[in-house]
Amino acid sequence: MQLKYIIYMGIAVFALSCQKEIELNLPAYNSKLVVNGEMDTENPISLEVSRSIPIMQSNDSTGYLIKDAVVQIFENGTNIGTANYFSGKYVLAAKPKPGASYQIKVSSGTYTPVQANLKIPKKLPVVLKFKDSIGLDAFGFKVGQISLSFTDDGSVSNYYKLLIRYYNAGTTVWFPFEIASNDILFINNDKLNDGGYMFSDRTFSGKTKNLYFDVPFGLAQGTPKFEVSIKSFDTDYNDYLRAVENYRQNGNGLSNEPVILKTNITNGIGMVGGVSNVRDTIY
Repeated sequence: MQLKYIIYMGIAVFALSCQKEIELNLPAYNSKLVVNGEMDTENPISLEVSRSIPIMQSNDSTGYLIKDAVVQIFENGTNIGTANYFSGKYVLAAKPKPGASYQIKVSSGTYTPVQANLKIPKKLPVVLKFKDSIGLDAFGFKVGQISLSFTDDGSVSNYYKLLIRYYNAGTTVWFPFEIASNDILFINNDKLNDGGYMFSDRTFSGKTKNLYFDVPFGLAQGTPKFEVSIKSFDTDYNDYLRAVENYRQNGNGLSNEPVILKTNITNGIGMVGGVSNVRDTIY
């Protein structure tokens, strides 16, 4: 037994003596501008400008946001203004227009200037209706129904995000509506963190899609009752959103591997998504 112990100790000492430190002569890290945002037709333009940092560095005392950048917005080739920094974002009061093309130019100090080019999808033809009663449930209470129909543009591949919220006047809070549907769009389609759903036009390209959602009695209290938002966007932005959502749902960096995100920022990093948003409220 003692001989075996001595042999194990000898192997351990030998293994430790074989370790050798290797110094890596890596090139100096070149930080880049990072631009992120969603240009949504229902909201003023709002973009975040930051800087990239090495993968092994979480942050430093200076933070990562860039507060002195020049952010210029061009619509169909015309400069429509320079966004102003406010509370972590660069904001321009103008709302993106459906079908318009945009160019974002960002510069700051010694960083290499960057730009993004994107196009907002055309406005989606949407018809939204609500019936407070289409029948009774098993307990004799009325069942309401939200009906939503929209016509897809068959000339391009479109992706969509649907979010329905209901209002509770007692708490003055909007809550995500729990969709119960056997439509193919929602089968094996995980709900997003905010309660919405993403899907493609693969099963209804160029056609009118009709959706129906039963509403339990007394769900929406007070007025307004519901808010429905359906966003349309392109393939690149869909891939970016999917990757971010998967990252969040699978550990948010605490238990999952890093992911490589798509970018549409020339000479930099990040994603500015172009979104045509049709949003309506049911009273």
